[in-house]
Amino acid sequence: MKNIQLVLDVGGVLATDLDHFWSELVKQAQVPYEAVRQKYRQDIREKLWQGHIEEHEFWNWLYKTFPTIEVDSLKEALANSLYTLEGMNHLNEWSRLADLHILSNHRSEWLLSLLDPIRPILHTITISSLVGAAKPDKTIYHHCMAQLPSDKTVLFVDNKQENLEPAKAIGWHTIHAKPDQHWINQVTDFLHTYQ
Repeated sequence: MKNIQLVLDVGGVLATDLDHFWSELVKQAQVPYEAVRQKYRQDIREKLWQGHIEEHEFWNWLYKTFPTIEVDSLKEALANSLYTLEGMNHLNEWSRLADLHILSNHRSEWLLSLLDPIRPILHTITISSLVGAAKPDKTIYHHCMAQLPSDKTVLFVDNKQENLEPAKAIGWHTIHAKPDQHWINQVTDFLHTYQ
């Protein structure tokens, strides 16, 4: 084990969020974006990310809620929404300085294939749909923390400020991954400083 444990979110950090999927859904549903997102948050978001429903139940809900959609093309849009960002290009370098871990609100069915190329350098993968809890619920942080050595420095990177607060509360260092990508240099500097 290395001195630093680097815990990384995926969406907005190592890979894109599902923006293309949401745009396609709005277009097909012929409903304003905010109305679609509100209905999703109200009805199914928590159950989806926490793994309390199966993936097919999400697609069934979508079709019942927005009957004008074409599910197969939306599945394709979702697959096309997930592509890697600049942070992914630094993982090999960072893995020489820290042990790497994933902590992500996601569906394992959608995320694991994206992580396949980097699995050899990942020590742990914590995905909300497998754990039954999603950030910022402290449960998922404790699940991740239980897999880390207790005497090491932990740095957590997430693109949402609200997800950083529970990490700070358990003693982790944090970096906010903003879209300008400055966070990448911040991580590199941190890893060199704490060697």
